[in-house]
Amino acid sequence: MLKLGFRLIVMAGLCSAFYCLGRSQAEIKIVKEQVEVIKYVDRKRAEIHARPNVSRDELLKLMRAGQL
Repeated sequence: MLKLGFRLIVMAGLCSAFYCLGRSQAEIKIVKEQVEVIKYVDRKRAEIHARPNVSRDELLKLMRAGQL
């Protein structure tokens, strides 16, 4: 009976350890994706601002199209 109890405790510990490990890996993946999105947005913003003689109408058009 004591061996069974010990096995259950070990199994529960292993399950919780793997759960925590998987959860931390998922959080790292989410953070990496957010960083990539931020870099993409900054790059696109720089490309738009680098265009010469952008008029107000062109900026509004880009904003409504979701590119700005």
